[in-house]
Amino acid sequence: MRVNIIVEPDLEEEFAEFHVRRMTNEVTRLSELVQNKSQVITGTDEYDRIVVIDELEIVALHAEKKWCRIYTDTGDFSCRKRLYEIENMLGRDFMRISKSIIVNLRKIESVEAVFNGMLLLRMKNGSNEYVSRTYLPQIRDYLGI
Repeated sequence: MRVNIIVEPDLEEEFAEFHVRRMTNEVTRLSELVQNKSQVITGTDEYDRIVVIDELEIVALHAEKKWCRIYTDTGDFSCRKRLYEIENMLGRDFMRISKSIIVNLRKIESVEAVFNGMLLLRMKNGSNEYVSRTYLPQIRDYLGI
């Protein structure tokens, strides 16, 4: 892909424009990166240090009262933002699977059917997440089942 950057000091507002033959995952991801560049996801670790969290390392997010917990490949972090606020910052690789849980679709290792028609997602970090019935159609469409 060819990239042209034109510096125009007189611009009132910066913008990006893409000329593509067709939409691909690569183009979509690039667009999301440009749009979300100013938004940084941070969390607090067990030592009360503020840590910048890379979106690609996030496995799942859980709502807990007025804040949320972010689970990554390397650990978990508390975040003072509400789940819907972080959801708006995340790319297309993330999907809500219940009222209080969002997962990174690229971190799903396997899927199992369980009681009452629900699905169990086994994540690559070893955790398990249940898909509630409300969100089953979306995850089934994504998985093609």
